[in-house]
Amino acid sequence: MNLLESKVIQTKLEKEIFIDQSSNIEIKIFQFLEKDLPYYEFMVGLEFLRIRENEYYGAEKKYFGIRFTDQSLIIFEPDKYSIFATKNEQEKKAVTELIMYVLTKSSIFKDLVSTMVNNLQHENVVCEKEENEVDTKQVQLEKLLNVQIENVKFHIEMKA
Repeated sequence: MNLLESKVIQTKLEKEIFIDQSSNIEIKIFQFLEKDLPYYEFMVGLEFLRIRENEYYGAEKKYFGIRFTDQSLIIFEPDKYSIFATKNEQEKKAVTELIMYVLTKSSIFKDLVSTMVNNLQHENVVCEKEENEVDTKQVQLEKLLNVQIENVKFHIEMKA
């Protein structure tokens, strides 16, 4: 028997169930410039099964953002499809625990990041600029493989 790791968030209206498998996790890389200093942000999407009144109510992908600073990793709320949206404080605490699990304990998440790093290593680049971009993305992704709980800070505020 193959048992899957799952996490359940009980909200006022429904149960949101996250099953820890690769098809339920999406990682997107975004680069932004702020005050002429480049930094990277990641958007992580988690797909949830929704159960209302003990009936399947559909699936929904919700997102949170990750930004690395010199000393920490900041989790922020994106402007669309936020994992924190319409949740009270207790529900947000449960979401925070889920995010910590995904970033620090999920072997599926680590495997997905490792695959992305390997794909970058085999990417064909034609100029020095592309090579630098690929190298930088690889370094940023490798940071996701070594996330420590004490370095994660939550900034639950919508991104401007």
